[in-house]
Amino acid sequence: MWVLIGAALLFSLAERATSQKQAASPWRITFSPEEKTIEKGLCAVISCTFTHPDNVEPTTAIWFKCPKNGKCDQDENIIFHSEDPSEAQEGYRHRVSLLETDLTKGNCSVIINDIRENDAGQYQYRTIGGPYTYPQKMKIKVTALTQKPSVLTPPLTEGEPTTLTCIAPGICSGTPPNITWTWRGTADNITELRDNTTTQKREDLTSVTTTDFSTLTFTPSANDHSTKVTCLVTFNGSVTTKKTLKLNVIYVKEPKISGNNTVREGDTLNLTCSVDSYPPSSSNINWSKTGSTAWEQKYSGLAALVVSNLTREHAGDYVCTAQHLNRTLTASTVVTVMYRPVMLNGSGCVVQAEVMTCVCVAQGVPLPIIEWPLLELNTEKYSLTTSVFGSSVNSTISLPVRNQTNNTTVECVSRNVLVGVIEKLQVMQKESPEKQGEKEGEDRAMLSDLKQITAFVIGAALSATICCIFLCLTGKCKRQKKTIPKDSKNPLMNLEMVACEDQQTDAGQAVRGEQTPLQLELRGGAENGGPQTSGAAGKFDTREDPNEVDYASINYSLLKKKTPEEAEKKTTTTESEYAKIKRENKKEGDEDGGEGSGVMMGKDEEKENGKPAAETDENTALYSNVKAIMGGGE
Repeated sequence: MWVLIGAALLFSLAERATSQKQAASPWRITFSPEEKTIEKGLCAVISCTFTHPDNVEPTTAIWFKCPKNGKCDQDENIIFHSEDPSEAQEGYRHRVSLLETDLTKGNCSVIINDIRENDAGQYQYRTIGGPYTYPQKMKIKVTALTQKPSVLTPPLTEGEPTTLTCIAPGICSGTPPNITWTWRGTADNITELRDNTTTQKREDLTSVTTTDFSTLTFTPSANDHSTKVTCLVTFNGSVTTKKTLKLNVIYVKEPKISGNNTVREGDTLNLTCSVDSYPPSSSNINWSKTGSTAWEQKYSGLAALVVSNLTREHAGDYVCTAQHLNRTLTASTVVTVMYRPVMLNGSGCVVQAEVMTCVCVAQGVPLPIIEWPLLELNTEKYSLTTSVFGSSVNSTISLPVRNQTNNTTVECVSRNVLVGVIEKLQVMQKESPEKQGEKEGEDRAMLSDLKQITAFVIGAALSATICCIFLCLTGKCKRQKKTIPKDSKNPLMNLEMVACEDQQTDAGQAVRGEQTPLQLELRGGAENGGPQTSGAAGKFDTREDPNEVDYASINYSLLKKKTPEEAEKKTTTTESEYAKIKRENKKEGDEDGGEGSGVMMGKDEEKENGKPAAETDENTALYSNVKAIMGGGE
């Protein structure tokens, strides 16, 4: 134990003495670091600085690779000679170079390219100018290559060209490495990519350091997603390193709709919309039905579409819309709802001219097939036609028949994959076209006669109307004047008998139930107990009310206001006639003892008065009747 302690002390003292000696010596060298571990295939940089006496100018740099045994600074161990490269060992020529060729700067750094396994060991530096070999050594260890290439990958988008870059490890200026690209698909098949790679490039960092890289240019697709690309770097033909990269390609494929789109009525519809994309877009899926907006919100964001208790109204186009980044994609499917056949209006049979024509119209999904059981029993020739429109089918048969009654029926069978339906069609009789034409001819003749009769009636009515209007406008009234004598108590009234005109004022009063002055006068005389008589003024039935008076022959137009000249003339004439009648009546009254109610005038008096005798007799009788009604008398 004391021996070991003594040896350690001696070694420490010797090292200190050496350090002091070096510190005092102008020949000094420094390695940074003094020991390095270099991976095989790469390059090793020995960083060092040195000093020398001021009176010495270094001109040559020599590096030695020390053997395991023996001295290091021997000519056979030279690996680099700045003045005579041929002095270097064969295996190190062109692999070792100075980082700084101007030795006066005190930089003795050197780079060793293409490190091999036998490059491990110690290295010593000598400068010629002294000459002087620096005793300190630098140690290098060599290990297997573990560094990987660097692969630069920009974002990959489907359909857009892109470039991948692979940078070899190390910054050595030795032999350029070989860089290759390989592609591995989903089936682990490996393909070397030569056509899409560029030539290898070298970028000089300094005069002795470079970096090697290669590029791969291609246009990615959805099929490239999740595939692997490998960059392989080979040094000295045997040392390799690689970097494998999984490609993430931004893409989206057309949506796909899966599920059964043909469903029976009443069952459940179940459809799924899937979108193959990266990144996934399953949360951005909307379902819609063509012609309906209610589905858009109900099934927003759902990849599955489930509709229970399906009806015929659910049939139609269903659209799946997927939103992926800034793209919108759609897919559609037609949903078919199957239902049993249904007979439609327009089905029936008609027999005409011993030919029966039957039409059967059915609708269903799938399209039904129409069968006629009647044809299986029929031995006659027949014609059959079928037409299709959408989900409806129309089948028409025509065949000869005999002795058909109105109550017979014909069966029509409509069937599809779901069920068959039997419909009994009622047979209707219809007249032949010849008979129908004859009947239509009779109807047309009757209609023609009716039109003629109507035209005749209308013409007769119009002619009668025109004649009546004409007669009313051009007719004249016949008048008869009758003079009524009056006693001293009652005023003389001149009544003019008319036929058809000049009665508007008093006739209007009569219609309204009002009594004219003449009616009041006549009624007043009747109420005074005047005897009832039958004369020119009217006849009274003993069964009727004695107070009623017949005014049909009385002219009320004379009650109108007259001019003073007409009134004076009329009064004079009336008084003259009245005086004569009064004298005659008085004379006859004296002769007959006051009996009699009428006076007949002679021809002499007729001539005297200037009136016909018949008219005078008529006036006399009228006067007597009026006088009797009014209760007067002479």
